Amino acid sequence: MASRRRWMSAQDFEQGWWERVARRIESGQAEEITYHAWKASEMEKRLEGFLSEEQKRSAQVLEIGCGPVGIVSYVPWGERFAVDSLEDFYRSNPTLTKHRNPAVRYVKGTGEEVPFPDRKFLLVILDNVLDHVQSAERVLREVRRVLADDGLFYFAVNVRTLPGSLLHTVLAALQIDKGHPYSFTSSSIRRFLCQNGFDPMKEWVSDAKEARQRDRKAPELRHKIKGYTGLYEFVYYAVCSKSGNGA
Repeated sequence: MASRRRWMSAQDFEQGWWERVARRIESGQAEEITYHAWKASEMEKRLEGFLSEEQKRSAQVLEIGCGPVGIVSYVPWGERFAVDSLEDFYRSNPTLTKHRNPAVRYVKGTGEEVPFPDRKFLLVILDNVLDHVQSAERVLREVRRVLADDGLFYFAVNVRTLPGSLLHTVLAALQIDKGHPYSFTSSSIRRFLCQNGFDPMKEWVSDAKEARQRDRKAPELRHKIKGYTGLYEFVYYAVCSKSGNGA
C-alpha cells in the first residue's frame, strides 16, 4: 500500500499530465481524446461469448478510474456509471470531456471506496488503473464487493518483465516515476488477482518484444531509455469472475 502522501503525489502528477494534454489539444499540437472508442471495441471482442444480448441490454456497468472520457462512454449497454478521483477536475475542462456520452453518470470517488452498493454491477471495468492507486488490495476488494455474484470483471494493466519491474519499483519508491506507485509482471498480477478473490477465465498479454522495439525506435529520449533499460511496458488483459477466495 502506498502512503497517502505518495498517492497524492501520483494524483498531482496525473492531473498535471491531463492539463498538458488539454493545452496541446487546444493549441492543435495533439488530437482530441478518442482512443477510448478503440479500447471499448477491443473489450467487447474479449467479452464475446460471456454475456447474452439480453444481459447486455439490462446490464449495470461500472468503470473505475475512467479518466476524462472512459471506455464506458462507448459501450452501448444498459445503465452505465463511471468513477474517478479527479472527476471535479475533468468536469471543469470541456476540452477533456468533449467526447463523453451524456447517458453515462460520472461520479467522483476512489477505487478504494466505490460509492455504490454491494453486488450492483454485472460488469466492472478497471483499465490502466491498478498501478496508479493508493491500495491495490482495497481496490480489488471494492471491485469484488460491487460486482454481482455472476458478474464479470474486465481488467487491464501495464506490466513489465521481471528485471524491468524490479527497476521500476525502485524508481517509483524514489518518485522518479511519480504517477505509478505499483509495478507488476504478467505473473505477479495474475497471482494478485487470484489472491484477492478473482478467477481469470481468459487472459491475453501483448507482445513484450514488440513493445521493447517500439520504444527503442521512438524519437523521444525517454522512450529510448525505457526500451534499453527494460522499463518498456506491455499489457496484461483478463476477463475474471469471482472466486471462492475473498470476502
